[in-house]
Amino acid sequence: MKDSIRGRAALQALAQRFPQLYVAPAEGAQDAHRLASGLGIAPAEANLDHFASSADDELRSVATPAGPVEGLFLKQRRDFETFLQVIGHKAQPVPIARTVGAITYRGLADWAAVAQARADYEAAGGQDWRSEFARRAKQPGAFRAEIVVISEGPYSNVPASDTPFGDARWLAVSREIRLHHECAHVVCRRTMPDDVLPVWDEVTADVVGLLSATGRYDAQLAARFLGVGESGYSGGRLPEYLDEAQMAGIHAIAAQVHAACVRIAQRSAGLAERHDAFDFLLQLKRDPYIAF
Repeated sequence: MKDSIRGRAALQALAQRFPQLYVAPAEGAQDAHRLASGLGIAPAEANLDHFASSADDELRSVATPAGPVEGLFLKQRRDFETFLQVIGHKAQPVPIARTVGAITYRGLADWAAVAQARADYEAAGGQDWRSEFARRAKQPGAFRAEIVVISEGPYSNVPASDTPFGDARWLAVSREIRLHHECAHVVCRRTMPDDVLPVWDEVTADVVGLLSATGRYDAQLAARFLGVGESGYSGGRLPEYLDEAQMAGIHAIAAQVHAACVRIAQRSAGLAERHDAFDFLLQLKRDPYIAF
């Protein structure tokens, strides 16, 4: 794909690959969704009228040490929720929680890739695409795609007044933090699939987000996202990554996380301009400051 596709063309490009996007969320839409997602057969009247679209929508490719990651930004909340209903809920009009601002889909059948492979095969003289497709489809990841989808909104629901930025600038920065945070998780899954520390993974993904969006790691802002400080928990994302037993000691854990943020800031000083944010992520993953 191009490095960036903007406006309605972003969804149009994706619908060529994932024809289930042509299916409007509705009760009883499962059959049409099944044909589109499972067989690549688009509805007879294929359109994207159920998406409002915005000139600011963007499909882009983010370069990472683990290969490119596709990211889709949908400015309109309605479009973000519609996309999630179609891709994640088989085109059923289920409610999407307001707290969901980003999601990554893996293993999506890419029917444009299938069509291109068939065209190349037949152009080379191949005559049994059915058998060839069955053979290729057995290969891990064959004709499968992964995409990060993000929405508009202040990152971690932190208002601009709690940041160094004005309202409009904070929304733009939030968009970049959110995209690169999710890309950080993709990189970790691809390179270290068995190395999972829920809280540390969130801390380090925020490192990538902040470095990519602002060029520096602001420990105070990172602590605000998670709601952590020297004296404990003060309201933020941290509880989302703790189990019931850990919740009983949330203030002590928050203090440890805050200390880790401070250490990261010290370590990142002078490094951000010389090292890629994702390379720094992998360094931190190999040398965790907390064990949870």
